[in-house]
Amino acid sequence: MFARLAPRRTALLAIDMQNLFLEPGAPLEIPFARALVPGINRLARTLREAGGTVVWVRNAFDARTLAGWSVFFGSINTPDLSRRVLEGLAPGSPHQALWPELDRATADMVADKDRYSAFHCPVSTLDRDLRARGIDTVLIAGTLTNVCCETTARDAMQLDYKVVMLADGCATRTDAEHNASLTAILNNFGDVATIDQTIGRLAGQATPAKPDVAS
Repeated sequence: MFARLAPRRTALLAIDMQNLFLEPGAPLEIPFARALVPGINRLARTLREAGGTVVWVRNAFDARTLAGWSVFFGSINTPDLSRRVLEGLAPGSPHQALWPELDRATADMVADKDRYSAFHCPVSTLDRDLRARGIDTVLIAGTLTNVCCETTARDAMQLDYKVVMLADGCATRTDAEHNASLTAILNNFGDVATIDQTIGRLAGQATPAKPDVAS
């Protein structure tokens, strides 16, 4: 879909790579997410060196979130899960912090959100901040593929960003959920590519997709 990517107009959005989701035994642990770290770090370094933008997107929930999102906390989640989410993602909580093995740089952005989407939530200034940098393309990585990553990708496309969902840069609970989410994005909201393919496109080199089945 996007055979070439202009690095200076591209941002990597690494979503919810926080201790609550990556730490072994944490309340919302997604074990597959830990395996994403080397690839996300490699892409972040490549994009920085090419003049692009890296954004570490964090969930940050407080009393305002609870008051403004009562259906989510009061009906969709069980009381126990709501408690664990609110405690774990409260600003300053150890579980709310970014995973320590992420390769962060001082020039990187950190963007907080209090909904699934990094764009459409009361505390977000992400769209404004990216526009100010001339960004028109977002690479979506992180967890969970079918929740915050997919919701952010959908909203980004509707804000007229070019969207690339990183097939091996996102993780969720099961392969079935992961693949269904990637299919939905590819059919209606943007491109799906591997990290290697994306690095090739940033370098101006077309990288063909690998076949699903070996011939």
